[in-house]
Amino acid sequence: MLKYLFGGDFIAYNDKKQIFSYSRIYFYNYLLALLPLLSLLFCKTAADEVITSVNMAYYSIFSLSFTNIIFFLYYYSTAYKTLRLLSPVVLLLQICTFLLSTAVWGYYTSSQSFPTATTILALLQTNVSESYEYLQTNFTGQTLLLFLFLVLVYLVFSLLLHLRLKSCRINNMPPVAIAVFVLLNLLTVYKSSMTPDNFFTNTLRETRNALAQYDNFSAQKNARQKILGSLKSLPKNAAGVYVLVIGESQNKGHMSAYGYHRPTTPWLQSIKNQHGFLLFDNAYSCHSHTVPVLTYALTAKNQYNTLPLEQAASIIEIAQAADFHTVWISNQVKYGAWDTPVSVIADQSQTQYWLNGHLGETTQTTHFDLSLVDVLKKLPVFDKALIVVHLMGNHGSYEERYPHAFNRWTGKSHIDKYDNSILYNDFVMKQLFSAVKDLPNFQGMIYFSDHADDVDAGLGHDASRFTFDMARIPLYMYFSDNYIQKYPHTMAILKKHTSAYFTNDLIFDTLINIMQIPFPVLEETNSLADKNYKNTSTNLKTLYGKKSLSEDPFAD
Repeated sequence: MLKYLFGGDFIAYNDKKQIFSYSRIYFYNYLLALLPLLSLLFCKTAADEVITSVNMAYYSIFSLSFTNIIFFLYYYSTAYKTLRLLSPVVLLLQICTFLLSTAVWGYYTSSQSFPTATTILALLQTNVSESYEYLQTNFTGQTLLLFLFLVLVYLVFSLLLHLRLKSCRINNMPPVAIAVFVLLNLLTVYKSSMTPDNFFTNTLRETRNALAQYDNFSAQKNARQKILGSLKSLPKNAAGVYVLVIGESQNKGHMSAYGYHRPTTPWLQSIKNQHGFLLFDNAYSCHSHTVPVLTYALTAKNQYNTLPLEQAASIIEIAQAADFHTVWISNQVKYGAWDTPVSVIADQSQTQYWLNGHLGETTQTTHFDLSLVDVLKKLPVFDKALIVVHLMGNHGSYEERYPHAFNRWTGKSHIDKYDNSILYNDFVMKQLFSAVKDLPNFQGMIYFSDHADDVDAGLGHDASRFTFDMARIPLYMYFSDNYIQKYPHTMAILKKHTSAYFTNDLIFDTLINIMQIPFPVLEETNSLADKNYKNTSTNLKTLYGKKSLSEDPFAD
């Protein structure tokens, strides 16, 4: 039968011992290529994620066809001289497949979840330092050694089988038959990868689509500028300097101003009831990762509208169109793995200060956040300005976010370190508040965190393990006496809404109202500064619409 199918002596078929020996080698090679892919089915099942029989069927067909291509090319690269160059290439592809599945299993080991498109996007924005911090937090040394050992065993076994395969004697299969077989499997791989029922390729496709949106946002900058040109003909509002402060990974549940048992925010606690100060009780993030959050918070795009991201004007563009000078001061790295909307928005600012000089190579700070205050004090006098201050805040590793003098809780737990970072953030905001109050023409300051960390459960802010502790954030504002006198109606509305539910993708709408910019397409029901704001935990969402705030056990 083998002779009939393959057109000649197949691996010395007259020698029964060699038939068994060679067949075993081919079988092992096939398993080495197939098992890493099929193991992802077990990983997804182990993560307690819904996987239907259709999902299993499409992914199994995809895996088998992909393995057939690898094995067939690998097998016949030993028979044809013209194909021998494919041998190391196919071996490398097989090893990459194994490393991919190992990475997925490694992620599952640390998170008990299967990677999503959001996970991949976050990883693409992760640098070497963040990766090291993640490994330190989520893996023990023994676990890492075990993974490295398994990888080494696989690589050695693959190489030995590869060398052994070269000694096998096979007869050449007709080239036409090889081409037909490979093409049929390529077609099957293509067809099975294009359906959303293939969870593996669908995740990759969602990631690609998100990256394409980011690219389009950058590419459509000129088109948005033309649209915003219409603002130049609108009546100009009064002079004023507004400061928007963006925190990082701050959970309001660890802030004494919100009822936490440790005195982590003494300054905020002392000032929250003062004249002109507003502390909002029910603010949530719209996602649990920085880039998705700020992409919406700083543009007209949000979870509740259908506006394409590439057509969404940024708060920087709007402010400049309304004759505000824009300033961006940051202690975060300037560039990541690619230009996200956040980096594009920041780069539109007319004046920029970047304290972290590592340019995407690390999250280690050359300055603690207090250095941002020195920059604020040295700014020139602006008649009209929007100043955005982006803190490093409470980003992990927590112990790297504060100087030794703020090591108040000296235990070695991550909660102690996190609380120390909250205490330092409160001190930074105290100094920053003092500095902005002294700015000429100062009108108001708005502070919010991009997202929170579920520090109690040790989950960080991984969206695939989402809990509402990752979304409960602080939001507070302060307005000068001059602003309150000029806009008492706005102040009254904001005060009325201090207990209202809110997601931070609506910061855009709220800030434009606060700055009194007459933006013609503003959605009034999305602004805390508008009398028509009536959002509740029932209709507001987080995680880009996947979770209703009403699902939060702490929601009313």
